[in-house]
Amino acid sequence: MRLPFTARVVLLASTACAGLSMPAIAQTTTETTAYSNYIGRITVLADRIGRALTDVEGNISVVTNDEIEQRNVQSLEDLVRNMPGITASRQVLSGDPFGGSQIGLRIRGVEGNRIQMQVDGGRIPERITDGSRDYLDFNFTTQADVVRGPASVLWGADALGGVLALRTIGPDDLIAAGETRGGQVTVGYSEVTRSTNVAAAFAQRFSHNVSAMIARSRTVDHEMRLSNADPNGGPWACGRAVAYGNTSCGAFNPLDRTTDRMLVKLDWDITADQRLSFSYDRLDRLAEIENRATLGPSGTSYNIANPRTRDINRTRYAIDHEANFGGFIDTLNSTLSFSPSGYDQVAEAVARAANGDITRTFDYVDYSEDFLELDIQATSRFNLGATSHVLTYGFDGDYTETSYDRRRTVVNVTQGTSVDSVPNGFNFTDGTTTRADIYVQDQITLFGGKLEVTPGLRFATYRMSPSLNSSVLPHADNPTTDRRADELLTSLGATWRFNDTYSVWAHYGEGFKMPTFQQLYTSSASGPYDLVPAPWLVPEEVQSIEVGVRGEYGNSYWSVNAFQAEYENFIESFWFIPNTNDISYRNIAAVKTWGIEAEGAWEVSDALTLTGSLAWMDGEQRATPTSATTGHLVPPLSAVIGASYTFADYGLTLRADATFASKTTPAVETNFTPPSYQLLDLGASWEFAPNVVLNMQVNNVFDEKYYVMSAASAALVPTTAVANGSPIELNTGAGRNLALSISYTF
Repeated sequence: MRLPFTARVVLLASTACAGLSMPAIAQTTTETTAYSNYIGRITVLADRIGRALTDVEGNISVVTNDEIEQRNVQSLEDLVRNMPGITASRQVLSGDPFGGSQIGLRIRGVEGNRIQMQVDGGRIPERITDGSRDYLDFNFTTQADVVRGPASVLWGADALGGVLALRTIGPDDLIAAGETRGGQVTVGYSEVTRSTNVAAAFAQRFSHNVSAMIARSRTVDHEMRLSNADPNGGPWACGRAVAYGNTSCGAFNPLDRTTDRMLVKLDWDITADQRLSFSYDRLDRLAEIENRATLGPSGTSYNIANPRTRDINRTRYAIDHEANFGGFIDTLNSTLSFSPSGYDQVAEAVARAANGDITRTFDYVDYSEDFLELDIQATSRFNLGATSHVLTYGFDGDYTETSYDRRRTVVNVTQGTSVDSVPNGFNFTDGTTTRADIYVQDQITLFGGKLEVTPGLRFATYRMSPSLNSSVLPHADNPTTDRRADELLTSLGATWRFNDTYSVWAHYGEGFKMPTFQQLYTSSASGPYDLVPAPWLVPEEVQSIEVGVRGEYGNSYWSVNAFQAEYENFIESFWFIPNTNDISYRNIAAVKTWGIEAEGAWEVSDALTLTGSLAWMDGEQRATPTSATTGHLVPPLSAVIGASYTFADYGLTLRADATFASKTTPAVETNFTPPSYQLLDLGASWEFAPNVVLNMQVNNVFDEKYYVMSAASAALVPTTAVANGSPIELNTGAGRNLALSISYTF
């Protein structure tokens, strides 16, 4: 259970006050080892100002720009491939036929909108049931940080299970010291989706301390190819009407997708201590697909064609101000941004009725989530008695407009008639969300740097104002009254350094997440079932405890940590209300996950580096306070061992990564159990000409067939509709595949 409000305030206040009474001891600075690949990597998520990973009270993964280029990262699956315990969620439902698209991350058994995703601090829209969260593009990414566990104190609601944060390049990343201009051009190819990618960025430094950058990319890709998937269904019999043009049970629908991105930044160094920046980031992703899963006879009609398009877009306009004052307020950073985001989707169904009439049905879905965000952050550094403090505090607020519109037009081509209507689906109200949070975190150093205590507080306010739209069916439980929640969130971390080599740490963190508009106010008819609102939902909450131990040496490090997270009021989707045919959402009593994670790296020589990481976890859930516990799906025991060797005289680096995963334990015994597997990935980076680098990656070298963990949600004996609509073979991993890129830096 969460600590009472008063107890939490007293705990954090007493922690801060305790530091004031410590005896005076000369302060020392912990030495940071210097080898470049791992020690010294910086994350801004731990304290919002930047800390080395080996100083963080938690487990955070950082992927650098070099790694993104070397592995030709183009999707979430690519990004987290070598992160045990973290998986990407893949779309496989025929009801949403844009199969293979990345719809989010699962971190320590928690997924979906419970993972906050951001680019340059700006929020990524939440995913709705009949939509996508595929707003990410990895071109121009200088760093990707993945936080395991709740991070709500510093980053607000929705960081319930973790955070994925991308940061993009700026002029300073392209212009070398002493130069006035610089740039980079990259061309890439990935075999899994037959994608081609071209990205170019150029920066110029002008007089009067002004720098500008413009970057442009285009990626063209297609449906994911699963070369080891069984077209006949594998463990399930495949009943798709292949004779009528359906895709097999081992293939996604044919897809053509084009992603265009433009990134513009302008930096003005007003003085040596102040910078004003403007950025414009525009992503447009147009996907065109042939939904072949519906072709053939259906009742008394015959389905001839079902093409669909989805145009996803996200634009961000931002003004940033950074100032170094050097007084009590050492630094002050402010960001004001506006991010209109969403997608337009059109589904066309061409059918021949029993009487021979040809009909064309057009379904339209327009979804938008537009963010106006203001983030003001200050940092103060000072000493009190024998303690030193780094105080981070500020305001984090946003105003979001959410809109959902669904329409249908049925054209009888034979009769020359047209009828408009509102179709059934996951329709829900429009609305606005207002968040206005204040936060503070104090990094207190005692005993000459041996002990570090970091208490944190956030007072979070959350207000949701729904408004009915023409897509929503009137319902008694679909009011337009506001929903409001005020939460005090706490965190407390501590690190004890025995010496410059060994340290132990512990961290307690909290988080909460409001239900979405769709969860609260879905209202539509669906044939024999009605989707009804769930205004009774309460926010999800989490309390997490982690402990860890680290060893840091001159050329190596290792760390081991254990965690336990208890989630309350976890929201369950598609709950059948007892004694009705109504489907809604409900809060279940509790979900608990726990596990152990470990990682390490050893720079054996200037040429050879070895790395390793491991994650084991388990979970359970309880529907009501008195019901028996059942399983909760978590990633399998997995480990990744890597090695890289550099031939400095030839500008060549060779890489190898071996992945080992045990079988995935399903949440219930009647579900499929994905077997264990082992994978080998090989890569090479070769600077074959000055500033020209060829990157090559071959994944799954031995072409092993394996299933991603989502297959453990599939039944052993499915219904015909499930077997045909969501074939289990679409959960297989990609077979042997090649990725290439060439980068030229000037």
